Formats: sequence, C-alpha cells, structure tokens
Amino acid sequence: MDDKGIRAKIRRFIDGPGETHIQRKKHRMKFILGFGTLFTLIVFIAMLCIGPTKTMGPIEALSNLFSAIGKDGSEMTPEEVMVFSSRLPRAIAALAVGVGLSIAGAGYQAVIRNPLVDPYIMGVSSGAGTFAIAVIAFNFTFFGLLSPNSIYLVAVAAIVGGLLAFLLTMALANRAGGTTNAYVLSGVVIGLVFGAFQTMMIVFSGNKVSDVLLWLFGSFANITWEKAIFILIPVIIVSLLLFRYAKELNLVLLGENQASQMGLNVKKFNALMLTLASIMTAFCVAFCGIIGFVGLVVPHLCRMLFGGDHRLVLPGSIALGGVLMMVADLAARMIIPGNELPVGAITTLIGVPVFAYLLFVRGKMYNG
Repeated sequence: MDDKGIRAKIRRFIDGPGETHIQRKKHRMKFILGFGTLFTLIVFIAMLCIGPTKTMGPIEALSNLFSAIGKDGSEMTPEEVMVFSSRLPRAIAALAVGVGLSIAGAGYQAVIRNPLVDPYIMGVSSGAGTFAIAVIAFNFTFFGLLSPNSIYLVAVAAIVGGLLAFLLTMALANRAGGTTNAYVLSGVVIGLVFGAFQTMMIVFSGNKVSDVLLWLFGSFANITWEKAIFILIPVIIVSLLLFRYAKELNLVLLGENQASQMGLNVKKFNALMLTLASIMTAFCVAFCGIIGFVGLVVPHLCRMLFGGDHRLVLPGSIALGGVLMMVADLAARMIIPGNELPVGAITTLIGVPVFAYLLFVRGKMYNG
C-alpha cells in the first residue's frame, strides 16, 4: 500500500463514520481525548516502573506510590522513595515540558505562519542559555540579589535571560514593521548575539564545561518536587490561555488582512500570543535546559493527523508532546545502563527523521 493509501486509512479511522464536517470534528476530538489520555497514562506509569537501578511491575510501582502518599512522604521505604520522590516528579516535569513546548510551537507556527519555526525562534533559548551558563560556570548571583546556594538560581537566570532575549526580539521586530518575517529575522539576529556570548563563556568555563553542556543539551536528572511544580503551574495556566484563543489562531492563519476584516486586532493578538508562548518556553527550559525539536515536530504531526483547526491541534499537541517527551526521557536514562544521555539529544534523534520527512516529502504543501 502506498503512502496516500495509508494516510487515507488513518484519516478514516480518526474521522469515524460521520458524514458531515461537524460530525467528523466531534469524532476527532473524542479520538484525541480518548487515545491521548490512554497513551499518556500508559507512558506515565512506565516512567514510574522503569529506572536504571530497578524495574518494577505496574502494580508494585503504584502500590509504593499510594503507600508513600498515605505516609505523607515520611518514613518511606527505599522503593517508596524511588517512586514518590524521584520518578514521579520527573515524570510530571517531562510531561509538563513536552506539553509546554508543543503548545508553544503550535502558537508560534500559527502566529508567524511558518511551519519551520519552533519555541526558540524568538531567541528565548539563546538568552536562557547565556544567563544559565553565567550562573553555572561563573556563579553569577544577579549582583548578590540571590543566594549562590539557591536551587532556583539557574532557573531564575534562565527565565530572565529568555524573557530578556524575547523583549529584545520584539523591540527589534516592531521597529522593522511588526511583520511575521520581521519576527523571524529579529529572533535569528538576537539568538546569534546571545549564542556568541555563550560560546565565549564556554571557552572560559574551565572544569564546569561538562555541567554547562549538560544543561544546554537538556536533562531531567535533577528534578525535584519543587522544580516539577515550578514548571507545571505556568504550563497549565498558559496552555489554558492559549486554548481560550484557539479560534483567533485559526483566523490568523487566513492572513492579516482577512483576520483584520473579521474584527481581530492582529498586531496586538500576535504580540500577546508570542509573549505567552515565550513565557511558557522560558519556564520549560528553567530547570531541564534546552530541548529541541519537540515544539517543531509535534504541531506538524498534529496537523497531519487532525487538520489545521487549533481546537484540535492544541489538544493533540498536549497528548503527543507529553508522550514524546516522557518516552525520550525514558530512553535517555535506559539506553546506556549507568549513564544518562541528554534528553535533548534523544528528542533530536527522534525529531530529525520526522523533520526530514516533513521537509522533503510534504514540503510542497506549505508553498513558501
């Protein structure tokens, strides 16, 4: 069976027996919610069961989890500590980061109307990385405002750096006319500037270079409950806000002129969406570092499966992005026993073939 035949079968399975467009949309939504919840739950439980030191069955893992919850996290056995204090917050953080980057990617691609942008296009990753390196390699404490022993120091630095880079990108783009191309080019320019500072700091980081590279390539190794909650809450809030504007994101895809004629203040809306997506991206990279390709590939896959309606793309991105990130984190800690690989490298290895397929096989769909 050729590629078109396979896609047609998948489309019929997703759309169901509905004859009208509305019926097919409703069936797609049920499909996303049902299968997305099922797959997420399966992979989430797998993250509680599988680890480099010990692998448990689902019943044993859940039993240890509920037992630890019943003890309020005190006087736990080693297995309960493993599940409740190590694997559970890590699974929550991976799920939240996957959701956050995927939702942000969908928002960026809609607003900029370019399928090849990702959550870092506004320079967020470069700014976050620059400030994080300053803390990791040179103990930068914001001129004494933060304690050098604070667990939030690197996270705060990454958020500040990411949002600073975003503000500079917005300022430059607005001076250049506020068009979608201006946003992309401004993000590239600001990213290159911060990237140059990163390179110079890495050269002088000495024996801290391994810590710096681990952060830049992404890792969930040091996630605790406090850090997981720090990531989860902003992702939930911003995701709900983006859901609120799903219809407006559909209007933006029609073009600025048509969206304006239908009553949307395009420039203000674009600025709001880019701000929300950049804030969520900054919080996602705060503790786990820079993780690429998730926000680029997941929205593409969702549009291939569910069409361009953001009322379907956004929930699809939540389901697929969370699962992809959790699978990547599992692979990062299990591929080489006793050694943990950067999760950003795993997502890139997964994302590159998909990206190549989208670019070379389906690139004609985007027509510039």
